[in-house]
Amino acid sequence: MKRISILRAIWSFCYGMVLSIMCYRTVKVYLCNHLNIGIWKLYKSRTIFPHPVGVVIGMKVELGMDCKIYQNVTIGTKDIKDFKNGKYPKIGNNVVIFPNSIIIGDIKIGDGSQIGAGSIVLEDVPPYTIVAGSPAKFIRTIKS
Repeated sequence: MKRISILRAIWSFCYGMVLSIMCYRTVKVYLCNHLNIGIWKLYKSRTIFPHPVGVVIGMKVELGMDCKIYQNVTIGTKDIKDFKNGKYPKIGNNVVIFPNSIIIGDIKIGDGSQIGAGSIVLEDVPPYTIVAGSPAKFIRTIKS
């Protein structure tokens, strides 16, 4: 009986270590606390979580490369019907999502866009724009 518990402890340690290395090498998550990311996100790289607390990203959300997602951000579906139909948000490359933002529904966030703190995004965001507010409204375009 003691041998089984030792083997189980070794397996748990090795499994956790492998999962941590995968997480580190793919999304650069360091010492994360309360970070909930759907498994499909791990194949994309260079997503940065500066303050990885309270972040929830739905199972089939498409994250672009080089995104930066701050604390308490939720990205997912509006309701159970969208969940069953797989209608998740699509986040472009180089998008910055500031703290306490919510992005829900079958919407697309364009490349290089920025979502202001505390925003609720319910509609598509064009590339290289800044949106903020509840609901999120156009603020200005970003000059490249």
